[in-house]
Amino acid sequence: MNLRISNSDQKSGRPDVRPDGQSGAPRARQPADRKDRSARWDHVLTLLSTTKRLSVSEVAAELEISESTVRRDFMEMERAQLARRTHGGIIAIDVAYSLATVPRTTDEGSAQRERVAGRAASLVEPGQIIGFNGGRTTTSTARRAVARPDIDSRDGTPGLTVVCAALNIATEAVLRPSVRTVVLGGVAEPYSFELTGPLATATMRDLWLDTMFVGTVGLDIHAGLTCNSDAEAGVTRIMIGHSRRVVGLATADKVGHRALAGICPVSVLTDLIIAGPVPDDLRAHLEETSVRLHEV
Repeated sequence: MNLRISNSDQKSGRPDVRPDGQSGAPRARQPADRKDRSARWDHVLTLLSTTKRLSVSEVAAELEISESTVRRDFMEMERAQLARRTHGGIIAIDVAYSLATVPRTTDEGSAQRERVAGRAASLVEPGQIIGFNGGRTTTSTARRAVARPDIDSRDGTPGLTVVCAALNIATEAVLRPSVRTVVLGGVAEPYSFELTGPLATATMRDLWLDTMFVGTVGLDIHAGLTCNSDAEAGVTRIMIGHSRRVVGLATADKVGHRALAGICPVSVLTDLIIAGPVPDDLRAHLEETSVRLHEV
């Protein structure tokens, strides 16, 4: 395991007194403020999403904090329904972590999606209000964005606000104590987990975003960004219209493909992140429409 900790989690250099009254080797000073706890929880939940099970002793050793602090964290995580305690540790809550889809493939398409997600998450600034439609690339972007170590709540202000049009992305975000999660209402689509219908559109009309990340099934110069559902496209269009910055996310296999429903013209984007070769005609179109191209 490779977990990072803040400076306040480092050892204080003072000898620790064991219950028997004897001085032992220096141990970590227990973090006292909410920021430190939030950072610890983010690290633990990130690891738990992969391993599904953690012990008190291994977390204490990795974070260089006391086992009593870890036990207290585990107790509070269970109270917040983020994990379930077991003898000597915690396990992931099956429902939450099955919705928070973890990449399972290592093919070239998956690698390209992760490159796009990495660049997209780097565009997020602490304190922003960001939005996502559904899809594998947006899910990976959300996972990376909410796990950034500089996303910390301060004085009761969220470190990041995530507006979700998909249930699995909401699950990624709500597991982070420093992230405020806003979920649109509506009917959940069975395959994409996206929320659609009048409730979703009505909710989104009252919300405003700093940055909207748009996943797409197809990307065509004439058809623009497209997806397989008109209902999903309708919600995404409103989210785009209520955002200052609109970042399209695509892999090379999406270029030139048209799906059923139009999301938006390419010119509506402020940025487009693409993994793989970019055709000359698309590159020229992006320059003509002043869309910033990020090649990864």
